This record gives sequence, C-alpha cells and structure tokens, in this order.
Amino acid sequence: MARISIADIVRESGLSRATVDRALNNRAGVHDRTRMLVEAALQRLNAARDIQPKLPAIDVALRLGRGLMTQIQRAADRLDPTELVLHDLYQFDDAAVLSHVKALCQDVSRPLILTVKNTPQVVAELARARRRGKMVIALVSDLDQMARDVYVGIDNRAAGQTAAFLVGRMLGDRPTTVGVVLGDHAYRCHEDREIGFRAALRAHFPRVILVGEAIGQDNPQKTHAAIRRLLTDYPALGAIYNVAGGNLGLLEALRETGRGSDLMIVGHEVNHITQPILQEGIIDFVIAQSPTELLSTAMLQARQLKAQRDSDQSLIDFGVFTRFNLPAYGWEAVE
Repeated sequence: MARISIADIVRESGLSRATVDRALNNRAGVHDRTRMLVEAALQRLNAARDIQPKLPAIDVALRLGRGLMTQIQRAADRLDPTELVLHDLYQFDDAAVLSHVKALCQDVSRPLILTVKNTPQVVAELARARRRGKMVIALVSDLDQMARDVYVGIDNRAAGQTAAFLVGRMLGDRPTTVGVVLGDHAYRCHEDREIGFRAALRAHFPRVILVGEAIGQDNPQKTHAAIRRLLTDYPALGAIYNVAGGNLGLLEALRETGRGSDLMIVGHEVNHITQPILQEGIIDFVIAQSPTELLSTAMLQARQLKAQRDSDQSLIDFGVFTRFNLPAYGWEAVE
C-alpha cells in the first residue's frame, strides 16, 4: 500500500509544505492548533485509504519465446511486481495451455493478460469468462473479438509489409525466392505478419517469390530443423523472414549450412538472444517494440472500464533496427 506523502497532507490540511514538514518533525515554533490540523488530516487520509477496495491482481499468462519473456519479466519488476502474477506457458502443449486458461478464468474479478494461440477451445473458454464479467487483454498476438476486450501490440500486418519492403528493396526486385519461418499458424501475430509479407511482395515486388515456409514453434531445436529442411528444399533462397522466435536455432542452421553471410534475414524482437546475432551480422534487420510499453499499456487497459474504452485495439509503435541503432531495451540481460 502506498505511503501517505507530505503532498497528500498539504492538500488535505490546506497548510504550507514547510509548516507540515515542521509539524511532522516536531520542530520548534509550531502552534499546537497547527499540529492538531496535521494530525486530523493524517487521520482522514488513513481512514480513506483503509476503506478503498484493494484492486485484484492481474494475471499475465504468456506463451512467448525466451527473449521477449525475459524482457516482460524485467518490465513487470520495474512497473509493480505486487500487482502482477506472471504465468510462463513456454512450450506448454495446447491441452496444458487450455487447462491453465480455464483455471485462470475461474476468478472473474482478476483481469487476464495473455499471449496464446487463437484456437477454438481457448476462444470459447475466454468468451464464456467474458460473459461472466472477466476482463481479457490479448498481448502481442490477437484473438477473436469474442475472446478479448482489447488487443495490445503492434500492427502485425504492417510489420509483415515492412519486412517485405526491406527484402524487396535490398534484393533490388530481381527474380529471387524467399522463405518465411512461422512459430505456428494458430498465432494470429504470425498469421498476420505472413499475410502482410505475402501481400506486400505481390503488390510491390512481384519478382520476389515466397516459395516455402518453416514451422519452428518458437523453439530453437524445432526452428533449427525446420530451417535446415527449408534450405535443403530451396537452396537458392535469397532471404528469410522469421516472424517468430527460435532465433538461436536459426543461427545454428545458417552456420551449419554456410549461409550466414549470403542470406538476407529479417526477424522480430531485440533482446539478449537477437542482439548478439544482429551484431555478428547474421540477422540484418529486426522489427521490434518496447516490452515495457507493451506491458504497461496492457496493465492500463486491464484497469480501464469498458465504458471508457473507445477502441478494441491499442497499437504500439514499432521500429526497424540494425546492429547500428540498437534500442536501449535490446541490451538488457546481454552478457
């Protein structure tokens, strides 16, 4: 619970800051009536604080890659660790995620911020909880409208279009083939990024053809195997756009195949995993947003009344980063 400040007492009592400070510290020259005014103001402030209902904690259930999850955890510690309860769903299978979501939906008074696949089972569970009054915030990856009150994250279709623009301009719109790495089609963020990427290539760079995709499930080992298969099936690839995580697997696959210097790579997130790969020159461009802004905006939305909300989306600005302009948050946890 927040402490009562001198400023609070000044507002409540109408006395000057200097007078309140002298009274609180029992300095000489303070009239007894003034001390009584300060004490009365303190009593009123304490009483008001005691009767204010304590807001329920916010559950934050995230199935994210290790890099972004580490940043979210650090952001939570900076913002208000007592207000948030983090649930790390990394590599939970669909059944385990659904079970966890069901458990978190039992208490409808606690807002829920989550990043999960947009599966029919999860959507149905969240929709039922919302009908009972549960506040649901989709973070990073959107969900069906019936399953959430608001989405907080970047415009993922625009991010995919940005990746296509980078690829097309860098390759000079010459005839070439490119590939895309997905975590899972059921993540709306991955689907939207791929759609934006395909549409922008087709509209603006028709000679750059998207020929293959790899499903890495945000897992380094699975991403490594998927990219090895992609490069075997399409050895002439000129670029890869990784819409997901698993970047350590991507790095290993490129090194093993000797493609670390001649493939253009565009990815997402600047964190302790991608930052060294960017500096090494394996990844050329990364699309990213502030993890602190992500979480703080989601917390604000979770506390906001539905009647006060004028949109069901709260979009976060994203940037394009190279090894020459890494953002400050990209250096966190880098050894």
